[in-house]
Amino acid sequence: MRVLLIVPTHQYKKYPTPLSLSDFPTGFGYLSASLKGHEVIGVNLNNLTGYPSGRIMVHSVLNQKISQYKPDLIATGGLAVDYPFLNDCIAFCRALSPGTPIVLGGQIVTNDAEFIFNDLKPDYAVGGEADKVIVDIVEGRVEKGIVKAEVIKDLDSLPFPDYEPFDVKDMLDNHSMDTRLLYRYSRPYPRPFVIVASRSCPFNCSFCVHKTREIPYRARSIPNIMAEIKETYEKYKFNILIIDDELFAVSKNRLNEFSEAIIKGKERYGWDFDWCFQCHASARFDLESLKLARKAGCYMFSYGLESASPVVLKSMNKKIKIEQVIEAIELAHQANIGFSANLIFGDIAETVDTWAESLAFWLEHGRKDFIFLTNLHPYPGSKLFEETKDRLGEKKHFYEHIDEGVVNMTQINNADMLNLLKLISNLERSWLFVGRASNVRSEVESKDNEVMYKIRGICPYCGTESLWRQRFSPKIEKFSIGTGCTNCNRKVKVEVGSNL
Repeated sequence: MRVLLIVPTHQYKKYPTPLSLSDFPTGFGYLSASLKGHEVIGVNLNNLTGYPSGRIMVHSVLNQKISQYKPDLIATGGLAVDYPFLNDCIAFCRALSPGTPIVLGGQIVTNDAEFIFNDLKPDYAVGGEADKVIVDIVEGRVEKGIVKAEVIKDLDSLPFPDYEPFDVKDMLDNHSMDTRLLYRYSRPYPRPFVIVASRSCPFNCSFCVHKTREIPYRARSIPNIMAEIKETYEKYKFNILIIDDELFAVSKNRLNEFSEAIIKGKERYGWDFDWCFQCHASARFDLESLKLARKAGCYMFSYGLESASPVVLKSMNKKIKIEQVIEAIELAHQANIGFSANLIFGDIAETVDTWAESLAFWLEHGRKDFIFLTNLHPYPGSKLFEETKDRLGEKKHFYEHIDEGVVNMTQINNADMLNLLKLISNLERSWLFVGRASNVRSEVESKDNEVMYKIRGICPYCGTESLWRQRFSPKIEKFSIGTGCTNCNRKVKVEVGSNL
């Protein structure tokens, strides 16, 4: 069977928005690997420029691919925010290849299967983990309709994801500078790669869309993860590894085992990469474990913080205490590892006073550490969505305009809410209170369609010089960038030119 796997366009309505491998939806790699024995044609609609709009680009590329390959099955999927793309994609595929069955999966189905199936009208709407179900569909063992996939209990039994059909080399070679700040500042010439170390999450935060009762948390073994690292490093020579696991270091034994395995791999195979991981504030790792991780190349870890107000944390069902976070930040500083988290404003319990609590925390810790500011969105599948859906209007309209504008779910009046959002937006963009690098020098590295600058400066915290690179179009003489010290991994603002 010939299967067309279509990756959604990143930020479809804001085309073009380049996508690096660090943010590539890994589920498509797993589907591709599961379909070995069938012919997989990957369609990565990201990083394709030169079209008047994203919609025209998608129609043009799908027309070319469907005409060329004449697939027996078409599959796509994504998150709730991908609805505008998925709506157009399915309509285009129906028009271009009327008789070809279409499979739709991803969180958008898992969290709202009946509405999405009836609205977008795929032949199959797969909720849950589609690795094995996709093979059954291709081989004719599944009836059309809503399909609930069984939970894959042993993640080590799955084949390693295959990104070859999706222009993986192009993403690594040409779009690694398009990745998020946290995934590139440790290396001036980044090549970020992602490895999925677990699936799901055992917690039930009010804003999250994990179906924790239906799809429990499961972790891969460290030997299995190491085997994938060895295989993919030899193939792609990445130099930044992102561990996708929301609870990677809750057990310090798991963190230690991973760190020791990485050190052995670097000694035996010549691996040369930095790495970062995610964790929950319930983690009980100590300074010794973090120093071992630093020795193994860890440059940053992130916590699911979301708020510094106990009232909002309780409303979010976060089950953490701010004291735990502060302790982790202090340990990170002692180990020379960066700390990252988000403060997301706008919970239903949010007031001007709780907002101020989080901002006070940010002013103390977010000037040196990578604590980002943003606003909260209610996504289908979350408890928050159910609690606020009467404010969201007609569901189809909500999906069509998802992430456009802000829904006020708080105890704050609309005018004050708007001003508070402007405040955090300005703080996030300006890095106004962040320590400045000194002795900054810059030079032009290359001039193509865009200008790449090499920038050097001295960290205000540890006094070490770092090298950074930044791209602009066209050439400019004065600019500032937000980045991190490549030695102590603290937040640094770098200003180039005078009178900035």
